[in-house]
Order: sequence, then structure tokens, then C-alpha cells
Amino acid sequence: MNLQDICFDDFMTYDHKLRKRILNDPELLKIMVRKNIKEKRYLHSLSVADLAKELASIHHVDPEKAYIAGLLHDVTKYFSEEEHDAYLRFYDPEKLNYPESCKHSFSAKYFLKEKLNLHDKDILNAIYNHTICFSRDALSVILYIADKREPLRGIDDDVVKIAKEDLHKAFEKLNWDVERYLREVKNEKFIGNGI
Repeated sequence: MNLQDICFDDFMTYDHKLRKRILNDPELLKIMVRKNIKEKRYLHSLSVADLAKELASIHHVDPEKAYIAGLLHDVTKYFSEEEHDAYLRFYDPEKLNYPESCKHSFSAKYFLKEKLNLHDKDILNAIYNHTICFSRDALSVILYIADKREPLRGIDDDVVKIAKEDLHKAFEKLNWDVERYLREVKNEKFIGNGI
């Protein structure tokens, strides 16, 4: 099999050994992710993965898990509302009323469980929480910060610098910034801990 042809839709048809190899090899995961999202979103995912890995290394969190969570966090970003809602209706109906901009983080968890047979609770929890961070575990907070402040976003503030010293202080500052942005710029309601 040509490994350049691997994709989410065929993943469960691969033999167990190959599936395990792919899930443990970020380079192979990149091939699948790149086929599933647009180029700009793919570059964003790589940047999030790099920053998440860096923050994880500083805070004694598994850097490989952080990298994989960053790489996979937006795999359902371009799903239609109907596709998101199909996952949510089945797995997580209380999230059906959340804004469309948040649903991809919820549906990604279930998509990855189904399509990749991914069951790493830390990675799935971080992905689930990357738009609205309900969890305060270190990996979830790291991915939340990395997603909102990866370098390609061009946001010049001190959130990442603070995060290198204190994740929870950075999280609180970021939440305040997100809330202000939603209210003042987007004229949207702030939901708990994010957008």
C-alpha cells in the first residue's frame, strides 16, 4: 500500500498493525489531515500542533499527545451543519444548541473515535474542549491556548509568554480577551469559556 493514499474514510479497513503505526506517526497523520481540510486550516493545525507541543514540554505534559491533539483538532471544521448535528444528535444532544462555530470541536471527538478508532481520552478531551474549554486539565488548556494564539493568527499579545510560565493565568487572560472580542467586535454572546 502506498502510504500517500491513506485517508480517514478507509482507515478502519487497514490492518491493525498499519492503523497502530499511523496513529503513532505524526507524519502519517499529517497526510490524512491534509486531505480532510483546506490548506490554510492545515497550516493552522500544524502551527497549533507545534505550539501545543512546546507548551506541553514546558509543563510536563506528554508533548506527543499535545502535537497529535493540535494536528487533529480541526478535522471536522468544514463539515456541514447537518454533519455536525448528526454526530451531536447521536452522541451529545445537549450540544445541538451551541453556535455553529463551536460544533466542530464536539463532532471531531466522535468522528475520530469512529473513523480512527482513537480512544486516547486525553487527546479526545482536549479536542472536544478547544473552542469552549469546559475542562481545566493541562492538555485541554494547552490546546485551547495554542488554537487561539498560534503564530499564524498574528495576534501580538502576551498570552503565550504567560502560558510558558503559568497555564491557568494565561487561560484566564485569554478568556477575558475572547469575551471582549465576541462582545465588542462580533456582537455575539460569550458562552462560558470561549467561542
